[in-house]
Amino acid sequence: MKKIFILILFMLLLTGCKSVNKMNIDEIKNNSLNGKAAHPNTIRVGYKYYKPGLMSIVRSENYNEIIMNNDTNYYLYVDLVSYYNKTNSDYEENDISYYSKKIEHKKKKGYIEINEIKDNQYLIEIMYNYAKIEVMVNKANIKTALAYSLSILTSIKYNDKVIESTMGKNVLSVHEESVNIFKTVTSERNTLKYVEDSKYDKDVLPDMDLVN
Repeated sequence: MKKIFILILFMLLLTGCKSVNKMNIDEIKNNSLNGKAAHPNTIRVGYKYYKPGLMSIVRSENYNEIIMNNDTNYYLYVDLVSYYNKTNSDYEENDISYYSKKIEHKKKKGYIEINEIKDNQYLIEIMYNYAKIEVMVNKANIKTALAYSLSILTSIKYNDKVIESTMGKNVLSVHEESVNIFKTVTSERNTLKYVEDSKYDKDVLPDMDLVN
């Protein structure tokens, strides 16, 4: 019976991967935003989110996390500052990127930007629901990485009481000066150089003063 269950689960996962690969990026984005968000299974101070079962947390520090799948690192940053202050900013789409699209869904703003950095390596930046994920993949894995990232970002739920009691407005205001998730990595030369030089070392958390 157990073997049958595992086989069925494997077939479902395989079918899901094929479905994603057959979609274009807009379809993946729209399905993720309009579908029912996954139930959170990972709890942090002030928020919780859903971590897909095939992913593992490599490191967690403050509001930064490295989540891995198949040797690919997903860098998650949850911006409690922007959430606390209900800060939003308009994203300007550009024609230079491989993909560039703003997100406006249920009064939440964000963006998806994908740029080829070098040697068929693409940097995906997704900002939504007051959080951001950055991940570097080859072209063939863009859609899968996008689906994983959106499943995490759309699932984030905040705890207003905890955020208010544990941090307070003054602490948040000071922290706000060093982080801006509304800017893309490639919009700043120093950050782009950081991305190229670091090669997303799985043992190193990105400096959030650089990862905007």
